[in-house]
Amino acid sequence: MKKIKLIIMTLAIAFSIGGAFATAPRQSQDCQAATQYYYNGNYVLAGRLGIDYICVTPSSAVCTYYKVGSTYTPCMWGNYCTSNCRTSTPAPKKAKN
Repeated sequence: MKKIKLIIMTLAIAFSIGGAFATAPRQSQDCQAATQYYYNGNYVLAGRLGIDYICVTPSSAVCTYYKVGSTYTPCMWGNYCTSNCRTSTPAPKKAKN
């Protein structure tokens, strides 16, 4: 009887943990299909991700926003960067000996 009770309790705990992960909120991908804006004092059209701009992460800043009604809502996190940015720090060149 104790073995059956232990098995039932173990399964109940496993299912509750699995249910918690299954229902956890995730970042919505719906916003990425919407028109993206960035904020530089005013909201401006951002362009196309990967072509006109990238969001450099890690950062706690909001990279782009999307419009819901008349409200701008954060969509992607990172630093808004156009073609003039670098995503990695270049290594210095070695001197020839």
